[in-house]
Amino acid sequence: MTNKQKLQEIYDQVGVAFAAGKSGSELSRMMWQQVNTLLIELWKEKAPSAVECVDLVTVGGSGRGELSPHSDWDIWFLMPEKCPTKVEEELQAFLLSLWDMGAKIGHAVRTVNESIEHVNEDWSSATAATESRLLFGSGELYGQLQTMLDSFFKKQRKAFVEAKLLEVETRHGRTDGTAFWMEPDIKEGKGGLRDVQAVFWMAKVWYGNDDIDGLVSAGAISGKERDNLLSAQDFLWRCRTGLHLEVKRASDRLGFEQQALLAEKMGYRAVSHRPAVDAFMKDYFRHVGRIARVSGMLFMHFQEQLNPKLFSFTRNIGDGFTLEGKRLGIKDEQVFREDPLRLLRIFLEAQKGQRHLSSRALRQVRADVLLIDDAFRMNPVAQRIFLQILRSKRNVHWALTEMNNTGILGRFIPEFRDVVGLGQFNQYHAFTVDEHTIRAVGEARNFWHRERKARLPLAQDVCYKLNRPELLYIALIFHDIAKGLPGDHSDVGAVMAREFCGRIGMDADATDLVSWLVKEHLLMAVKSQRFDLTDPEVIRAFAERVGSQQRLQYLLLLTVADIAAVGPNVWNDWKGSLLAELYRLTEQYFLNDESISETSERLYQTRVQAVLAGLEGDEAGLRGTLGLMSRQCVMHFPPRQMMDIVPMLKKSDGNEVKFWVDNDRSETLFYVVAHPRQGLFAALAATLTSGHASILNAQAYALQDGRVLDVFHLQGSDGTPFNIASDLERLQTRVEKLLATEQLPALLFDKSFKVNVLMRNVPVRVRELPKATFRETAIEVSTADQPRLLARLADAIAKEGYALHGASVSTFGERAVDVFFVAGKDSGPLTTAQIEVLCDKLSDVAALPENE
Repeated sequence: MTNKQKLQEIYDQVGVAFAAGKSGSELSRMMWQQVNTLLIELWKEKAPSAVECVDLVTVGGSGRGELSPHSDWDIWFLMPEKCPTKVEEELQAFLLSLWDMGAKIGHAVRTVNESIEHVNEDWSSATAATESRLLFGSGELYGQLQTMLDSFFKKQRKAFVEAKLLEVETRHGRTDGTAFWMEPDIKEGKGGLRDVQAVFWMAKVWYGNDDIDGLVSAGAISGKERDNLLSAQDFLWRCRTGLHLEVKRASDRLGFEQQALLAEKMGYRAVSHRPAVDAFMKDYFRHVGRIARVSGMLFMHFQEQLNPKLFSFTRNIGDGFTLEGKRLGIKDEQVFREDPLRLLRIFLEAQKGQRHLSSRALRQVRADVLLIDDAFRMNPVAQRIFLQILRSKRNVHWALTEMNNTGILGRFIPEFRDVVGLGQFNQYHAFTVDEHTIRAVGEARNFWHRERKARLPLAQDVCYKLNRPELLYIALIFHDIAKGLPGDHSDVGAVMAREFCGRIGMDADATDLVSWLVKEHLLMAVKSQRFDLTDPEVIRAFAERVGSQQRLQYLLLLTVADIAAVGPNVWNDWKGSLLAELYRLTEQYFLNDESISETSERLYQTRVQAVLAGLEGDEAGLRGTLGLMSRQCVMHFPPRQMMDIVPMLKKSDGNEVKFWVDNDRSETLFYVVAHPRQGLFAALAATLTSGHASILNAQAYALQDGRVLDVFHLQGSDGTPFNIASDLERLQTRVEKLLATEQLPALLFDKSFKVNVLMRNVPVRVRELPKATFRETAIEVSTADQPRLLARLADAIAKEGYALHGASVSTFGERAVDVFFVAGKDSGPLTTAQIEVLCDKLSDVAALPENE
């Protein structure tokens, strides 16, 4: 049997043990033992001379006694000061045999003195040295190294722990300080295996402990916290083993496809309305949450040990609380049992002084969280304290984060407990439901903090018009609380919000507002991105559904906070500009006594004057050019964009192409003026997406001189403006060539693209949106996002002989929602029969290929 076959046999044996349900610690130990046996066998075979004078030492996972199937094998060769020349050749032969079998090796060849020098220069080497293990050899050199390491760590223990804490902070910063990413890193993410290892490294150097029991003896954690940490680590070891076996390589990122596969492999089953992967990921987040909490408390403990003077001064500040340096502490372990209301008061007290809780206080809060029962929840004093926390001008986001981490929030609002660690199995949402919710409250709080970067300047103005900000926060807490439950989560959540508001004694007006906000929390985002905002009837319908200016203000802030908290790069200025436009148009509707037609005329004349003021030339000529455009067209484009469009129209009566990078809106606009031809819009969409651009939005307008104006809003794949000059010029040339052809080329679309499990989970839905426009027919297509979808759908519409007056394109992770504004041959709305046929055609186009 070859060495490669021997290694594969080890993988197979671990795979059998995994399938049999062995624990994570058993699997990692089994892998470690068998790899060690193989290493010793090869070492003896390939290095017969070296075994006499070299100590073979394993570090990293090999040194800790834990390996996953495709983990690195880290080896130190401890060399004597002088050794036979043949030894070097044998080391090379040994390493080559390892590489040939497919193992990933990290190694170092050094003397004892060289090893100590390297440890002095590099904290990573020092870390590896803390968990070294003699694999084979006399042990003489290894013993010398250990003696010198003991001396080194006694002198450098403070510097070592400081370095490890900085590493933890930096690593957590890469994941934005949260353990609850929907595609987490099992090893490096917050709450991952690296956090457990960091705790052990610090404990070993600071206390000299070889296991976690020493931390219990030192009073750093309780026995229960130790057990939670070890059981969570065991779960992650099992997940990592399964992941390595599944992908057949070293990988620690638990992607959506791997989540579904592991859920099945680890025996999870669908329960009622929830798929198996939901149960698996809820378990996963429960375990990483435990690691994050316990390790976080231990990191605080070591910070306190490093800076004892900062925490040595303790002052009693009343109500059972103490001030320990800059942290809020407790007088003793009975403080919450004596008065359970202190479980809420401690967060309110911390807000007042902008203080964090001490590690001891956090531990006791978690230990006594079950004191919050039905009687506690119905206590008017507890309810007032909770509202005071939300009304505070300081640290509302921090308080809710800590209340969630300690379990207080889920005990006080039992409905919230079900979404703690609840995954959202899609590529749009980056976080679990509870993490997204708390972040949304943080985004809302930032409206009042003008020193923070503004998502939407308008929101910072509107927020000061709210006289009860706590209602916004309660609505945000409940806006996704019904996810994972049967029914529409907005409707179910609204009922739950109403019950909660009644439970804590809020007045009827506040209760109605919070419940309405939860029910309609998607309304403004949908209307702004998919509906024709230049149609006065659309604004009227939206305003009537909102009902009042006060509700409009709350809804704007909730919408901005909700979108911004979805994940990195989800918010952009384009979405903000649409929300701002919808807000201002609706606000004008509420403030004005004039009719819709009067308002429309006034706004139109204001827009014309703004455009004329920004352009040079004969006013009569400019007005004539503006007259080529419909009122809908003039009102759609802000004055800055009209500064590009009007000169294009005036320049000639033929084809024109121009692009403009709008950094304020994070988009690049392509303006195309051309003589109309069937399928032109689809051909333009296909051409513009032939490179690295994606289409955010698009409009198509008929001009009075017989030409059409098509405008495409482009972004790069990372959400930034598509602004590389060479790419833009290349696209412009392609569009010009397309317009110059006598006959548009037939569009050929390749549907052999890769389809993943998330795309398969997106249903195809095509329907009319009767209130999106009152001038033509709006058709919404919801399907899995796929290459050149807009062009393919537009091509299908053109082949039916209909005119495309515009398109709105939205992408939510793996789901695309495109809205098309279609006119029949008489330039009016389609008939019911035509809509039915067109929807069937578009459904066929939007469907994924049967075979991947």
